[in-house]
Amino acid sequence: MTGKYTTPLLAVGAIFLLWGIVGLFDMGNIPYSGYLAGPDNTVIEVDEGSPAEAAGLKVGDRVVSINGVSVEDTPALTRMPRAQIGETRTLVVEETAETTLAAGEEAPVTREVGITFASQPGKYVALTWAGFIIGLCFLGFGLLAYVKAPSRSALLLAITGLCLGGAFLGGPYIASYALRTIIGTFFLMLVLLGFATLLHCLMEFPKAKAMLGKAHVTKVLYAPAALMALFFLWLIIFEPRGTSSLNMVANVLVGIFVVGYFGLALVALIHSFVKATPDERSKYGLNLMLAGVLIGLLPVTIAALVTTFAPSVILPGSDFFFLTMILIPITMAMAVMRAEVPPAAEPAPVL
Repeated sequence: MTGKYTTPLLAVGAIFLLWGIVGLFDMGNIPYSGYLAGPDNTVIEVDEGSPAEAAGLKVGDRVVSINGVSVEDTPALTRMPRAQIGETRTLVVEETAETTLAAGEEAPVTREVGITFASQPGKYVALTWAGFIIGLCFLGFGLLAYVKAPSRSALLLAITGLCLGGAFLGGPYIASYALRTIIGTFFLMLVLLGFATLLHCLMEFPKAKAMLGKAHVTKVLYAPAALMALFFLWLIIFEPRGTSSLNMVANVLVGIFVVGYFGLALVALIHSFVKATPDERSKYGLNLMLAGVLIGLLPVTIAALVTTFAPSVILPGSDFFFLTMILIPITMAMAVMRAEVPPAAEPAPVL
């Protein structure tokens, strides 16, 4: 049996794969500054030996402007081209409160910091390749499950794989602001859809939850993703000033969205596991699936929770948390395909 959506799904998958491969060729052009700022533009991490550290940027400094453009000037910042390797950009920063007080100043002291962008260090190159491989697994295993065992659950898994896989695969930098915005918005919408279809898939597999039979429940599953899409579209179209307050609100909304969908996905799977008999757990591959999804989702869910309510906290090893997500498409695809395998025929009676 062949699913009726096989051809379009494979076509979309091939396009995303080619886009991701083109992105790999652009990897050598990605600039590296070596600092991370929170929603209020306060520096929360400076990599050791990075251009930011060499320039004298410190944790606690608050970035005010970049190359003369205010960090709140969203239209100007979004239209600023990507920095070139070797290019120096000047940041105006407000020094930490401790530094200001030590200097005997009452008002915040500002200074200029010139950061010369370098090429990506080995760690980040490796993480980029890891993201590409994870995207490939989401894409490939989701499509494989649908091709091998077409079903409603497999279709939802394939869509999830396309949505999340496309985001992990990445793509090349687009110089045109308009085209960059259109493509970026498209993939952002796909990611939001991917969160919803992942939850929907786990509510459908191995047996549809009773609540799915109630009116409008399916719409409710996708409503948060639709609302987040509208919020991001508002930000993209109207380009409001990127104040600390707006950034904090966006950070909280994104965190709640991620924790909500991933948390509910885990609850749905655990519910299926608890309700299933030992034979059903073996038949549907729920043991492996539960282990894979738990290990895959738990680190990123915890990280999202911390980022939401304590954005200045950096969890040790947080750069690597997403690596566990590779287990999600693999174990889910194996379970879906296993569940759809017809039982072996009874041997003919011996006469």
